[in-house]
Amino acid sequence: MMIMEKDRILAEKKSLRKRMRKLRSEIPAQERQIISSRITAELSRQYFFQDANVVMAYASMLEEVQLYDLMKFSLDIGKKVCIPFIKGNGIMDAVELLSMGDLVEDDYSILTVCEERRHMVDPSSIHCIIVPGTAFSPNGARLGLGGGFYDRFIKNKAPHAYRVALAFDFQVVDDVPVEDCDIPVDCIITEKRTIQCSKR
Repeated sequence: MMIMEKDRILAEKKSLRKRMRKLRSEIPAQERQIISSRITAELSRQYFFQDANVVMAYASMLEEVQLYDLMKFSLDIGKKVCIPFIKGNGIMDAVELLSMGDLVEDDYSILTVCEERRHMVDPSSIHCIIVPGTAFSPNGARLGLGGGFYDRFIKNKAPHAYRVALAFDFQVVDDVPVEDCDIPVDCIITEKRTIQCSKR
């Protein structure tokens, strides 16, 4: 990729991230919770979630689709739940979440599992990954948060896992600027629709 082309894509990514973050931040908290419940309920009906013994989620930030009730539900029905553990240097692993009470803030101001309860999960055992993002296209292109952690984790450690995005419907746009290193998702679930992006 030529330098000018790469700069153009990076600028487009930055602009789209900023626009989407603004839109997400404008959703009232109560409405966000209602929408989140609708989205996660739809996920719970999908075969790839029901068949998954090990699910990877993440501790959602305030303006994102909220996943805490989904993680608790998954634990209650006997699934193994794991969430990201950032090791630094762009490296991310998966750590098992045994209880919602084990969540603490890490050095990156992200909730993760407290040190005394921290057990790493073999990425090859993960069946379904809920992948965060700021924007998605109907064909599965994903605009991440900018660090590339999920792209590297999926490509190098869990390429087999089914990848699903849970997003507000306005986050699905016609076109998302991508680079060769950007890993797409297999499915997008919003409060209005479920989009199958791949045949996996």
